[in-house]
Amino acid sequence: MDNVRLARSWLYLSGVILIVVGILGFFSNPLVGPDGFVATDNPHNIVHILTGLLALGLGYWMRDDVGTATMAFGALYLVVFVVTIISPNLFGIFSVPVNAIDHVIHIGLAVVSLALGYMARGNAALMAR
Repeated sequence: MDNVRLARSWLYLSGVILIVVGILGFFSNPLVGPDGFVATDNPHNIVHILTGLLALGLGYWMRDDVGTATMAFGALYLVVFVVTIISPNLFGIFSVPVNAIDHVIHIGLAVVSLALGYMARGNAALMAR
């Protein structure tokens, strides 16, 4: 599998998982929610759904430059990581503060997205020659 396809697949996978996690957060369960392994509330669940839709959209519509799109998604989650480190309740928007598991997920999404996006950009540049 080439790096461009890998980056696109990562966006699709991340998008689907974020949407599922966002939807799960609205229902009582031990994995996601106010008392879940991943601590969320309704605004946090909405953010997961919206960023999941963003990832799916980037993977689908960014045909020519999926590497840059994947890096942009990674940069977004890097910002989310830094901001939620500074303010775990996102400056009062979240009633349930982001926990350590959330931080690991946020930085993981950022690092993998940035790396795959970088690899896909390099692959696309070689193919253009």
